[in-house]
Amino acid sequence: MTKTEERTDFTFVIPNTRWHRESEGRYWNHIPYPEGILTAVLRKNGYIVNHIDANAENLSEDELFKLVSIKGGKTIGISALSVEYRDSVHKTFEIIKEAKSDAKTVLGGVYPSISPEVAKRDKNIDFIVISEGEKRLVKLMNCLRDNLPFDEIDGLHYRVGDQWHHNPRKISGNVNELDELPFPDYSDYNTGKLFNWSQKYTQNFQFRKLPMTIMMTSRGCVYKCTYCAAGKTGNPINDGIKRRTPGSVLDEIKFMVKEHGIKEIIFVDDSLLVPTPRIIGILKGITELRQKGYDLIWKSNNLDLRHVPLPERVKHPGGDDDLLHWMRESGCYQISISLESGSPETFKRMKRPTNLIHAVQRLEQLRKYGFNEIVSNFIIGMPGDTWNDILTTFEFADGLVNRDQLLDYALFSIATPLPGTEMFETAKNTNVLPSDFKPEEFYGFGKGVINTKEWTAYELQMKRAMEWDRINFPASRPKHHEKIAKMLGITIEELNKWRQETRRSTGVEVKSADKVDDARANDTKKDGEEFPSLSQSTH
Repeated sequence: MTKTEERTDFTFVIPNTRWHRESEGRYWNHIPYPEGILTAVLRKNGYIVNHIDANAENLSEDELFKLVSIKGGKTIGISALSVEYRDSVHKTFEIIKEAKSDAKTVLGGVYPSISPEVAKRDKNIDFIVISEGEKRLVKLMNCLRDNLPFDEIDGLHYRVGDQWHHNPRKISGNVNELDELPFPDYSDYNTGKLFNWSQKYTQNFQFRKLPMTIMMTSRGCVYKCTYCAAGKTGNPINDGIKRRTPGSVLDEIKFMVKEHGIKEIIFVDDSLLVPTPRIIGILKGITELRQKGYDLIWKSNNLDLRHVPLPERVKHPGGDDDLLHWMRESGCYQISISLESGSPETFKRMKRPTNLIHAVQRLEQLRKYGFNEIVSNFIIGMPGDTWNDILTTFEFADGLVNRDQLLDYALFSIATPLPGTEMFETAKNTNVLPSDFKPEEFYGFGKGVINTKEWTAYELQMKRAMEWDRINFPASRPKHHEKIAKMLGITIEELNKWRQETRRSTGVEVKSADKVDDARANDTKKDGEEFPSLSQSTH
């Protein structure tokens, strides 16, 4: 053991997501962006930090136990971004406590922020940090170091014996305070793996250039959609809406290119395109970098079509108010949006103000500006939806993909009442959930749980699988099949087998399309190996 390891104050552990989801064909290649920022913040405040990435290294439980025993610091934490991998998170905490019983354990991220009562059932967790963690984690570390009480740390859940205490969260700060955060510190990670992985059978499509990374230019969402925790009043995930200035974002891009050779960026903001002058400032800066020789492209898996200006609102094509022009010039190669529905009544239940005529006009604009890859998410089976609402959404998506050819690919998810959302409260209050329903058990965006007098969860699963195939792969458009296969990073033969498996499962078997492979691994599938189904893919 080195002197540094003996003195380690904090250890970040990334759970191996294969432990509990690989049987479903699903694991997550996790770029530790939150951990990278938190590492930089802790080191800036004088703390010694190290990392154990059980996911990237595909560690077994025994291997993780040995590494925690050797490298584990006085405090050990996990940032859990997804509810889906809850089981792996809790198994990791069990291993941590077995390997290093005297260590304090901390859980943060999206999962505990929206479901703290579920997370607190784990006896191996000592602290839960709600919402944004940069300031709160430093305060917690200071209290542990100086043996001070925890009651002044807002948003903190902490255990005293068998009892949990909770300090109410305070939402404060200015809109540009994200500029004060240091850039993510990846110095301890295997960046060769993190930034150079390929993905197959995924709804997020293949990357075009490697190395790639994720980046966030803002936090918070401007909307109040009922199915999303980020839109709930008092958003448990973010402390209000905050935005970085263009200069801050561009400096991080230059840093990532210099340090890691990054060529592709995935922006993960909830509201990337607002306000327009800010994002145009960022895009003009990226354009200038490209003109100087930077080999950069970008996309976002969560662009809101409502933020794209209507044709008549662009006063100067190619000018400072022309968002689509600067998106194209800055290297945006794919548009991923969330139309969510084709039914005006469903939009009302979602609390999502959408004008479908304007939506079509905006899609036409995207094509006019030369965007050749446009995909959209749709949600079926909201509480209160009729069968006609569901069919209307499929008809609308079909028209956009095949009649008008304004979309290249349509993704369909079944409405999932996640704890912490208004949709969950509505589903519970209207008695459309099964009597044995447990909100702490995540069941995936492709497996329905809501049953109504007009339709059942089983019917939604069957309809979703079949409509996905019919709409995206009509027999009359074989060239379109080739285009989608290229976007997904698979061959036509692989695509056809994937479609077949999805049809056969009809959405009933709990499987997933989100399969990732190490870039340096053999990408060919072995004879007899099954292809993952689309039935459990997420958006």
